[in-house]
Amino acid sequence: MIRFSVAEIFGNGMVLQRNKPIHIFGQAEEGDRVRVSIYDYHGRLIDEINSVSDRLEKWQVTLASMEASKDNKIVVENTSSQEKIVISNVSVGEVWLAGGQSNMEFFNKYDKDWERTKNLPKNDSIHFYNVPQRAFEGHVTHNGEGRDGYGKWLNDKDQGYENFSAPAYSFARRIQEKLQVPVGIIGCNWGGTTAVAWVPETVLQTKELKYYLDEYEEALKAYTKKEMKTISLLAWEKIDTPSDYKIFEPLLYGLDREEQLEYMEKNGDGPVVPLGPYNENRPAGLYETMLQKVIPYTIAGALWYQGESDSGDRAKTYDLLLSSLIKAWRKDWDDEFPFILVQLAPFGEWLACTNDDYSLVRQKQQQVADTVENVYMTSIMDIGSYYDIHPKEKMEVGRRLALLALSHVYNLIPAEQAENPRFEKGNVSGNTITLTFKNAENLSVFDKSDIAISIDGENTIPEEVTAENNTVTLTTTKDISPDAKVSVSFGWDDYAVINIKNEQGLPIAPFKATLCN
Repeated sequence: MIRFSVAEIFGNGMVLQRNKPIHIFGQAEEGDRVRVSIYDYHGRLIDEINSVSDRLEKWQVTLASMEASKDNKIVVENTSSQEKIVISNVSVGEVWLAGGQSNMEFFNKYDKDWERTKNLPKNDSIHFYNVPQRAFEGHVTHNGEGRDGYGKWLNDKDQGYENFSAPAYSFARRIQEKLQVPVGIIGCNWGGTTAVAWVPETVLQTKELKYYLDEYEEALKAYTKKEMKTISLLAWEKIDTPSDYKIFEPLLYGLDREEQLEYMEKNGDGPVVPLGPYNENRPAGLYETMLQKVIPYTIAGALWYQGESDSGDRAKTYDLLLSSLIKAWRKDWDDEFPFILVQLAPFGEWLACTNDDYSLVRQKQQQVADTVENVYMTSIMDIGSYYDIHPKEKMEVGRRLALLALSHVYNLIPAEQAENPRFEKGNVSGNTITLTFKNAENLSVFDKSDIAISIDGENTIPEEVTAENNTVTLTTTKDISPDAKVSVSFGWDDYAVINIKNEQGLPIAPFKATLCN
């Protein structure tokens, strides 16, 4: 017998999306009649909708859109069984979903600026919900001590907010201060995951992406079903223990390369869940066990920080995978909501991870941002570390995400103040190359940048780099022939940094261009 309930994301302290129809959903016995009512802080009825639970024992209602407000109350009644659920302290404002892998999951407490962040004044208008991390149905032990605070709405400074996404937290604070309405962030992310885990299986049934399904089917052959279950559950039992997480946690605060090597020598690969029905990275796995628990909760848009696990030989199809993910999510929500992406940061090696084809992933990310409607991206080529896959300046990442939202979604600032400088044109004269950029009025050189020049196929680097207004001038050691073939690239290697920034502190986005002499 199914228990009458609302979906687990609905709870005290939640935030509903303003100015869009509001979807409320849950479960009940087939044929049960469900009534959903919403009241304002004066106790006045705002809207009331009735529904009937379907043959899948699911019910859903759509309430009329509302303006921003606080202290509302929702009453959900099963008029067939006379059961009632009351949800209090309901706000209406802006709701964003924060998806991706570890750099989005990255907790507040690991951030470089945590000491400053935790001493900021409490903001009663920002709220957070972490979707429980379940690798498979029935997996309920992953979010224990040290990574708790999942499965319930948190207010700023509540116990558990230290385990919320640092970039998403920064984003929430910044847009709330500008919009002056309640803001809710739904964290739906998991470290080390490929985008394949976050899409419906139908996305992977195309010719170009089917190799993910083929790899999975091949992996299943390694064990019998019984062996797979036994090995996997034993591994999760070890992984999910608080003591095991405490051993791993120093890596997230940051260890140098020597300390990482010592960690690997002492701990090896640790417990490993084989790729199969209990692995969080299986195709469509987290889409089914996490994302579908949220759909179709009304949102303003999605933040996406991911791609590290789709580098290497998978990089060549990342544009198709990412654009397909965006399309699938929008279809599920029946809403062409905005996606705001974070481009991969500079990184060399961390534990056994390497940066193979990171440059190609960045190119694919830029391609999606440039060609898919209502998708935007911030580049962070000035933030990173050769020996750490997790940049620690996540408050700055959140600031850059917020700039894009405030510009393209809320129309509060011009795009030129939110976008990274982008290459526009260049010319060659004598021994100087002058490059012009859009989204910049006052470029400055802050530190070394990885800039390469090719002259008739011979690679070199500039002798001097200067910036003024919206131009960068590269000086070479000798004059360039008028008929020479010249190309220039910024940050085009797998590990590369760019420290030429505009007046908003945003670095030039990676590019490669052929110039007219």
